[in-house]
Amino acid sequence: MAEERRGRPMDAQRDQIIHETTLSTLGEVGYDALSIAQIAKGAGVSKATIYRRYPNKLELVIGSLELGIILPELPDTGSGLRDIKMMARLIITFALNDSSRCLLGCMMVARSRNPELAEAMKRRVVGPRRARGRQVLERAIRRGELPQDTELELMMDMIFGSLFIRHARGDEVTLEVADALAEAVWTGMGGSR
Repeated sequence: MAEERRGRPMDAQRDQIIHETTLSTLGEVGYDALSIAQIAKGAGVSKATIYRRYPNKLELVIGSLELGIILPELPDTGSGLRDIKMMARLIITFALNDSSRCLLGCMMVARSRNPELAEAMKRRVVGPRRARGRQVLERAIRRGELPQDTELELMMDMIFGSLFIRHARGDEVTLEVADALAEAVWTGMGGSR
């Protein structure tokens, strides 16, 4: 039998403010310097309010990233090439902006020093998003648009990695760039037109 919660129900608006404050503060100070006290102060809540929701900083940050990095439905246009173009465009729209550049940098540094954070990021943030991308490519293989032996992980790395590195360098990442990249990767991996 599930344990019954006592007290007031959690306020969804308060949750949203906590997550937004977590992500913005993370982008400003980095993971190592981030504290529950900073987040509580910035969100206008008590530390106890945060600890009722999350047992520690790692869980709060991962929970905020899970909610803050939108996981949109990926397209099924009937064409693998069009689908990966749409996927690249969605990456630009939902994952590449000025705040994400800071977040990505902070998290990459923190992951290198914190194996538990690295594993949680891989399993709960990056993994589900890559699984969506893999579904798009698997559909293209089933339709015969990509070779059966296509290296799906490599193909996704080529798409995601190229967009993220351009963004990290401060280069403009336009929809035209996304389309050109998708076409180059598609052709390079033996995709049919």
